[in-house]
Amino acid sequence: MIHHILLYKFKHGIDRIDEHLKVISKFKNNTEGLIDLKCGRNIGYDPLKEFTHGFIMFFKNLESMDKYNHSEAHNDLVNLFKWDIENKKVIDFEDVKF
Repeated sequence: MIHHILLYKFKHGIDRIDEHLKVISKFKNNTEGLIDLKCGRNIGYDPLKEFTHGFIMFFKNLESMDKYNHSEAHNDLVNLFKWDIENKKVIDFEDVKF
């Protein structure tokens, strides 16, 4: 399984955050290879307090994540909200098998 983790810092005063969360949540049942998706507001403490929201997407495999990242739906999402984001970090990893 591939974990696609995104940390966002929305610009101050942005009032479309709920809209953003609703749009990204629609990917959950409409994206081939996407097993699950979680998102929410950061409730933690420094040093990660800079980021306002986190997203975790669980993909079946790397091919599924690559297909999603290069899809028209993903590009539309990026273009819709790119001006609302001040900073973001992304990390992808595969489960370690012990």
